[in-house]
Amino acid sequence: MPYPTSPLVACPQCDALQLEPALVPGGCADCVRCGAELYRHKPGSIDRSLAFLLAAAILFAFANLYPLMEMDARGLRSSTTLWGTVSALAEQGEPGVGVLVFVTALALPVVELAAMIYMLLPLRLGIVPAGLRYAFRLVERVRVFGMAEVLLLGALIAFVKLHDIATVHPGIALYALAAFVFLLAAADAWYEPRAVWHCARELST
Repeated sequence: MPYPTSPLVACPQCDALQLEPALVPGGCADCVRCGAELYRHKPGSIDRSLAFLLAAAILFAFANLYPLMEMDARGLRSSTTLWGTVSALAEQGEPGVGVLVFVTALALPVVELAAMIYMLLPLRLGIVPAGLRYAFRLVERVRVFGMAEVLLLGALIAFVKLHDIATVHPGIALYALAAFVFLLAAADAWYEPRAVWHCARELST
């Protein structure tokens, strides 16, 4: 059955105020003026998003603890981790690129995971977390800048290129990073901001 709705909703594209209709599961509300999507009713969005987020957090820890890949060049074996790539960029005279990789591929995904779990886990347990609005705004601002998938793509390209000069073995972290990217995308796909506020409002009444 549709969850409760507030009387008015503002279109994110044209700012038109309009009555917010109650939706059936899977339904979508569009702006009456410009046709932009206002919101969707995704049944179980909090549960599904939270499950994907927790699994993604575990895999991201594996991606940072284990080697990304191992290289064997004429008997000389070496390996690197995600943090090792940032350090290597700084040591090779590219500190700006290293900082950019650290922020977009390591720091921001952690911030997004932590903020979303901070919002959704207490709500799932029947508690409205303190500072919910600040965590919500933080998620909305950082999620568009996280680029772990770009790091994954770069690692795959390096994996293919290095095969010409050495024997390269993918590490546990490479598989973990790939799974993390897909799980985070799944969490974002199921995440419905309005469900967060509806749940918080129900718990507060």
